[in-house]
Amino acid sequence: MHLKSTMKNLNLILSILFLFSSLYFFSCRSNRSDPEKITMRPRVFIENSAPVPIIDEYDFTNVQIGTIDNIFTEDPDDRTYALWFSLDRRSAITLQKETIRRRGQTLQLIIAGQLVGFHVVQEAITNGVVAFVLANNLPEENAMMLYRELTQSITHLQLELKEQQG
Repeated sequence: MHLKSTMKNLNLILSILFLFSSLYFFSCRSNRSDPEKITMRPRVFIENSAPVPIIDEYDFTNVQIGTIDNIFTEDPDDRTYALWFSLDRRSAITLQKETIRRRGQTLQLIIAGQLVGFHVVQEAITNGVVAFVLANNLPEENAMMLYRELTQSITHLQLELKEQQG
């Protein structure tokens, strides 16, 4: 009888240990980058300047999507999509310095060698958030797909960067 209760307790303890180790394993796994989920590597260049990005894919920390007035039409209901990117602290300082120096120039959002969006520098960007108007007046479905892919990619790029830094 004593052996049965000992086996029962041992079984319970092993079950609890298995449960906790499974939870630990899966929670650690969710904080690892998945290269297959990095489908886009956004970079920012200055138009008509050296082909070196001032912001690369590891500098972005977040992206949001919204609409703005389409300045190319008189129709007040005609809106176009824009992406607002948040940058890490170091890159926010770089962006501030570059936008102070380059008033009137255009920042280009390039993904896979293609112009995806632009931002005409009118004043210094001091808050680490830069908005890009999407090129080619993308339809809603395409803009949302781009936003979802960028969100997923930026998340995994940040995880990849943390893994590389140790």
